[in-house]
Amino acid sequence: MLLYFLLFLLGISFGSFANVLIYRIPKDISIVFPLSYCDSCKKPLKITQKIPLLSFFVYRICDCGYKIPYFYFINEVVSGIFCVVFYCLFGYVGLLYFLLFLFFYVLSVIDYICLEIPIFIGFIALFLGVLATFLYEDSFLVFANFLIFMGLASFLRLFLSAVLKKEVMGEGDIIVFGIIGSVFDLYYGVICVLFGSIYALIFLIIKRQTIIPFVPFLFLGFFSVFFVKYILN
Repeated sequence: MLLYFLLFLLGISFGSFANVLIYRIPKDISIVFPLSYCDSCKKPLKITQKIPLLSFFVYRICDCGYKIPYFYFINEVVSGIFCVVFYCLFGYVGLLYFLLFLFFYVLSVIDYICLEIPIFIGFIALFLGVLATFLYEDSFLVFANFLIFMGLASFLRLFLSAVLKKEVMGEGDIIVFGIIGSVFDLYYGVICVLFGSIYALIFLIIKRQTIIPFVPFLFLGFFSVFFVKYILN
């Protein structure tokens, strides 16, 4: 029980870090300096105000009247739960899968906010996916799979850009395809992309937009296939 509690604490800590990435990267603010501050008045936070979850209940309202968004709290709680769940499913390798999902989620939210993908976050997620799958499945095929998917994404980028005469995919999208290939083989990877495309199509029909971020829907497809393959089975 103590181990699960410590894992939950680890999870909410990374969830808090994910909140920092999601807030600062789109604003082009260093994730190191300045230290944490109120989003409204920019007043530096005390150490006790930086404690995940506790800060939401005890210090939810800043002196300036600004309230900590529920988004932060939900991210931390879900991260803590997922950290425990992944450990229960995969052992210590599950911690790598947990971090993979966390950074993939960060990519998705940032892409939704500003239609851009931070490349360095993508490479971190790719590395975690390759390492986790290699350790869990003990197979060198993972190296071939992620390269195949990155190659496929590169081909699609060139082909669609030539046909449509405009840029339809960025370099970040190629890395995201690599993340998918780092966890799934060709069969499951294609299903993942298919699911993501269906989710994107539904969103397009509902919102009636012409430009949408694709990474969030690939993340939903990734989560759906991962859930079916490793949890339901």
